[in-house]
Amino acid sequence: MNINSIATENVLAKLSVSKLRPQQEQVLPDILSGKDVTVVMPTGGGKSLLYQAPAIMDNDNGLTVVISPLKSLQKDQINHLKQKGIKAELLNSTLSSSEHSKVLHDMCESGGLLYLAPEQLLRDDVANALKASNLKRVVIDEAHILVEVKDDFRKAYGEIGKFISSLQDRPQVIALTATATKENISEIKNSLNIEECNDFRFPVRRENLELYIKRIDSNKKGKKSKKRLKTVRFDMVENAVSELKDGSAIVFCTTVKMTKQLYKFLDAHGYKVGKYHGKMKNDKREKAQQDFISGKTKIMVATNAFGLGIDKPDIRLVVHASLPLSMDGYIQEIGRAGRDGEKSKCVLIYADSDFFQNERILKSGDEQSVKRKLKGLAHLKKFVNTQKCLWRFIEKYFGESKKDSCKKCCNCRLKKL
Repeated sequence: MNINSIATENVLAKLSVSKLRPQQEQVLPDILSGKDVTVVMPTGGGKSLLYQAPAIMDNDNGLTVVISPLKSLQKDQINHLKQKGIKAELLNSTLSSSEHSKVLHDMCESGGLLYLAPEQLLRDDVANALKASNLKRVVIDEAHILVEVKDDFRKAYGEIGKFISSLQDRPQVIALTATATKENISEIKNSLNIEECNDFRFPVRRENLELYIKRIDSNKKGKKSKKRLKTVRFDMVENAVSELKDGSAIVFCTTVKMTKQLYKFLDAHGYKVGKYHGKMKNDKREKAQQDFISGKTKIMVATNAFGLGIDKPDIRLVVHASLPLSMDGYIQEIGRAGRDGEKSKCVLIYADSDFFQNERILKSGDEQSVKRKLKGLAHLKKFVNTQKCLWRFIEKYFGESKKDSCKKCCNCRLKKL
């Protein structure tokens, strides 16, 4: 298929896309020719189009399976596609037995975009139906999770490669992520058995994002009481969100406890705020997300259970109320900001005690897993303590070539004074 063909133009119009972005133009020819690819592209770069466009172009009842981690993310994409008249369905554990069977049968017969979590592939009925279908391509969204499987996270992701290898007619494999080091990409390819593929990596820097780090200073005795520390931390968060004029904000917390407390604090101060964490019931999480997407609430206080895949273009502020668990997590979460390309702010607030708290959280799993997670925390410690350009630090972490300072982050601004 030719990227400049009339068929391609018609598909883009169906997706409400007037023009391909430069990075999409680089990747699409390989995908349209059926090659396996890995793509590392910043959040908001347009990764979804890379598999949606080819799927729409299939005219032989071809099926595209999209493996993604969150039901809310899957549901959001399905709704967008259906509104545009594109055949897409969601297969998950919330469906009744009859609904599940109907979706599976219809999609395997007629083709289209079928979204599911990797756990679905462990079901015999799903695996057998997909093997009998005209499965053209398998897309792994948020492919960095394949690396985290080693840390006892979403073990079903580790079985995707075995499923692909079990197919008589091997489909095209597309692995997409916003955050992966070069070492991570090698691990992803090994997991999926796609050594012979083309790798695309695009600059991680987002020019419209201004990064700030704010440390909570200790008192003269060397530490604050927990109560005093919480008061200062919450006041700093409130100061950050008070500057929000337009758009919306996400405030990330490391723990459920802090999420609940900070939600109550901001609510008491009159902000239109919602909360989201993994211990909430599904219906309450969905309502909180919809209220945020619709603009009913302007600020979402959440754990990292909320950040992945949230597609809201006008998020002008992302605040980390405490230290994230890793550099990769931090990059994923600030990636929610400024998806429309407009100027947005990212503020990380931390205290030295956050490192000890995170160590306790991360010290679960086998020895190798703990070592890996603590290494990620160590990179984050260097990041918050660097006096150099924050974007250049991030680029070095992901193995990118040296670039000019951003001149916008807190460290670059301090040097101007």
